[in-house]
Amino acid sequence: MGGRWASEMEEVPLESVDLEEVGLRLEKRRSEIRRRCETSLSPAELTEAPNSREFLINRDYGLVWCNVFKAASSTWLYNFLLLAGIPQKVIERSRSSPVEVARRGAYPRPSVEELGAVVASANVTAFVIVREPFRRLLSAFRDKIEFNRQAHYRALRCHIQTRLGRRPRRGADCQPTFPEFVDYLLEERAKGNAPNEHWAPYYSFCSPCQVAFDYVLRFESLPEEERFLIEAVPRLSTVVHPRRLHSSHTDYENVTKHYFSQLSKTKLLGLYEIYKRDFEIFDYDATPYFTYVKDS
Repeated sequence: MGGRWASEMEEVPLESVDLEEVGLRLEKRRSEIRRRCETSLSPAELTEAPNSREFLINRDYGLVWCNVFKAASSTWLYNFLLLAGIPQKVIERSRSSPVEVARRGAYPRPSVEELGAVVASANVTAFVIVREPFRRLLSAFRDKIEFNRQAHYRALRCHIQTRLGRRPRRGADCQPTFPEFVDYLLEERAKGNAPNEHWAPYYSFCSPCQVAFDYVLRFESLPEEERFLIEAVPRLSTVVHPRRLHSSHTDYENVTKHYFSQLSKTKLLGLYEIYKRDFEIFDYDATPYFTYVKDS
């Protein structure tokens, strides 16, 4: 996402929120996630080093965030750039993607040791935003595969199609279908290849079972939970205001049904195995998807 991404950021009106109720909800969620981690991961997995590379650490505001792509990631990259003291006009003039801007100067990738020391510090708040796994995956497919014309993703689209023996007509762009994309994901998993960051399962991408997050926010209830976070972290509300990039009025239920009805039950089961732990640990329900798919 290069170009004018930051200039398209829209401010969102503040909602009336019962902050006490939201705080209790987040505390309960944190406890439940800790419990589910112990049943979903093996003892050896629970002691693995976290994937520290995807975290951003802002020491001035005592804020630590793991960037789950397709879960308000552009919005919070924008926020973290503001927290780093980068003027809004400079951010909006940037022609680079938000993650490139962040990593290039303000937020180098931390080591495991650095992340552990910061998270264990007093007066530090660590958070992550998660999203229903299959809707996040579909959002990534539509944004990066179906509608994206960047050179990097064009190469990936063509790779997905050529591995199936399908070559586009001369001058035509490669355009894999959603079932072809799922086939690619299943094959990559079978080969043991690491998934692209935009659709990597976040139980491994952000290590929620190894990192003691103070708050796990849900994309589906983000406005009120984000409001709580902004109020809970000292001085954060002086810089960060509710914003959204590409505010959408999409009918997600119908769109999701349209794409997943193209899959067979066998393919959906394979896909579920990739994201099973995301569903389990964060208490999302995959049952509706099995009513969408074809029987064969």
